[in-house]
Amino acid sequence: MRQEDTIRLQNFIDTVKNKGAADEFLAALLTRRGWPAADVYAALGQHWEHETGLAIPERTGAGESARDAFLYLLSFSTLATWTTALGSMLFQFINHWFPDAVSRSNAYDPRYAVTWQMACVAVAFPIYLLVMRLILREAANHPERLESGVRKWLTYLALLGTAGAMICDLIWFLDYFLTGELTVRFVLKAVTIMLISGSVFAYYFGWLRARARSTPFGIAATLAVIATFCVGLGVAGTPSKQRQLESDRKRVEDLRRLATAIKLWHEAHGAVPSALGDLKAPRTADPETGAAYEYRKKMGTAYELCANFSFEHAAESRYASAFWAHDRGRSCFALDAAKVVP
Repeated sequence: MRQEDTIRLQNFIDTVKNKGAADEFLAALLTRRGWPAADVYAALGQHWEHETGLAIPERTGAGESARDAFLYLLSFSTLATWTTALGSMLFQFINHWFPDAVSRSNAYDPRYAVTWQMACVAVAFPIYLLVMRLILREAANHPERLESGVRKWLTYLALLGTAGAMICDLIWFLDYFLTGELTVRFVLKAVTIMLISGSVFAYYFGWLRARARSTPFGIAATLAVIATFCVGLGVAGTPSKQRQLESDRKRVEDLRRLATAIKLWHEAHGAVPSALGDLKAPRTADPETGAAYEYRKKMGTAYELCANFSFEHAAESRYASAFWAHDRGRSCFALDAAKVVP
């Protein structure tokens, strides 16, 4: 707005206010005449500042709602990420330590199931701690921030989610109890859900009432995450061990492909090949060392494939049948080109 318009507006308001006009009347009158509401209220504010000799106070923390929403959304999203990943890891450990003969999860190698959860915890939990530290520090310096509507709404939504998880857990537990299917494995999983959800609910319910202390919850959560992560390393192995295990898996896959190629050669030529070089196989050498896989013809359609492995693998996994179980070091597999490849 131009300077002369501002002066005209201010002079009009000062004059009419001295005649006893109400603020509401002036605001309605001027806005209907096309004056911007922000300019009208600014002029009214200047009038009352001149009359009282006091500056209009600025509300502490005004304009922080968008920033508050960002911090709280980030904290609750990382909270959901690391608590869900933590619970999933504990579920995998329970499956590993308390196997169930009728569960399909026993056919899977637990190391492949926990690495993603470990990565989620390793990234989301430190971010959650840093964001919560910033939120709590600002709340300590500005207690009025605890009355933020954004804080209350998002906190109640988090409480709703954790309360829902606990209610579903209780229904799940009662259903299994009534059908007589309770097992140690199931009880441990139900307790895991209740402990994680209950701890989060108790902390945020107290925090909403400005009574919760962050230190006990933070220490307990940190210890739980560290302990679970260390157990995960024990189950899944270190990154170097993971690479060696993956190399072993690829060696088994290579041998299976070679066996399939040999069977196809036998069907086409009525005999087994004299060397692996005769085959149109994608890979005939070790993926890590580059050494050629061993191939030996035996009587008739029988033959052997050999490779050097980094670890012993005796159990059935998601990638190969028990036929391909092997010891550490050099292991050979007796096959027949006239039979189906295991």
